[in-house]
Amino acid sequence: MITMLHETRTPEHWDSLYNASYRVAPPRAEERQTMRALTGAESGMRVLDVGCGTGELSAHMADWGMRGTGIDFSLAAITSARDTHPDREGLLDFCLYDVTSARPLVPAPEPADLVTCRLSFEFVDSPRFMVHLGRWLKPGGVLYIATHIAEKVSRGVAHRGISAARVAELGDTWKHMTVYRLPDNLLGIVLRG
Repeated sequence: MITMLHETRTPEHWDSLYNASYRVAPPRAEERQTMRALTGAESGMRVLDVGCGTGELSAHMADWGMRGTGIDFSLAAITSARDTHPDREGLLDFCLYDVTSARPLVPAPEPADLVTCRLSFEFVDSPRFMVHLGRWLKPGGVLYIATHIAEKVSRGVAHRGISAARVAELGDTWKHMTVYRLPDNLLGIVLRG
C-alpha cells in the first residue's frame, strides 16, 4: 500500500517556505511563561525541541539555562536557526532530522527532561514519533505540545491542527494531562508519565 503525504509533511515544502522568508509566529510571553510553569522547565534541564523551525522556542529555553537541541527536517529552517541563534555557551544546538524517519537520530540526544512540539505535532507520524519519544524522554519526563484544534480552523488549513478526538486519545496514554488555551487560538497540552 502506498501512503500519500500531505505536501506540508515534506522537507521540500518547508524548505521552499523558509527560503522565501516564511516564519512561524514566535511564542508570546504568555505562552512561554505558562509553558514554563506547567512543565516545570528550569535551568539545567535537558530539552529536545521537535520541529523547532527557526529556533525561537529553543532559544528562549536556552536563555532560561536549559541545555537543548532543536531538530527539524527542513535544512533551510535549521540553517536559519543556527544563523539567528548562535550557540549560547554550549546550551543550544540545532540538528537536521526527520522525526517521521524509521532511523534513529544519530548521534542520539541525551535523554530529555522535556520534549516540546510547538506547531509541529500535527505534522508527525504519531505512532513512529511515540517510538522515538520513548528513546528521547527520561522516565517521568514531560511532553509539551502547542497546536491548533483542527475543527476550529478554516477547512483549508485543518491539517495545521489536531482533532479534539486526538487530544483526548493523548490523555489515554499518559498518567497526567493538562490542557489549556493560549493566545492565537492555540491549545497547550502538557503530558507527564
